[in-house]
Amino acid sequence: DSLVKSPEALFDIYLTSVGRGSTLLLNVPPDRRGLIHENDVASLKGFRQLLDSAFSKDLASTAKVSTDVTRGDSPDYSATRLTDANTSSYWATDDGVTKADIELRWESEQVLQYIMMQEYIALGQRVKHFQVTALINDEWELVTEGTTIGYKRILRLDSVRTKGIRISIIDAKASPVLHTISVY
Repeated sequence: DSLVKSPEALFDIYLTSVGRGSTLLLNVPPDRRGLIHENDVASLKGFRQLLDSAFSKDLASTAKVSTDVTRGDSPDYSATRLTDANTSSYWATDDGVTKADIELRWESEQVLQYIMMQEYIALGQRVKHFQVTALINDEWELVTEGTTIGYKRILRLDSVRTKGIRISIIDAKASPVLHTISVY
């Protein structure tokens, strides 16, 4: 018999595992014939299509990115490092600075479904609390928040229509160090 859940259920599991810095173990064994069950194959293909569709166009790559603080005011740690698609570069604050704001702005309104953030984990997990607000009708409104980012954090939004978002790091163990922000 088939073991795999529906593509939608797998996608939800992905968001709550990989989207919270964990791994995704599908555990799809072969059946008594030594083959992966046809229903499992169909479900996994549907899951792949959902992933490809949800994360196909990174809107952060077209946004103007800014921060209220940059380590040493150096271009080596500037806001542009967050959207440069280079996992070896990162944005950081000065030592002792554990609060910061990161803004992404677009010229035209965007519809946002997901925000993905990644800390530069080689320097450790640092963020303890953050909030995401969106510019809606010229007012910043809270759309989501969390306690950690870590290796990867994916946040689901409710089709937020906005020309800008602000990620506010409220508390961190040490100066925040993020290498990627993506918006879908």
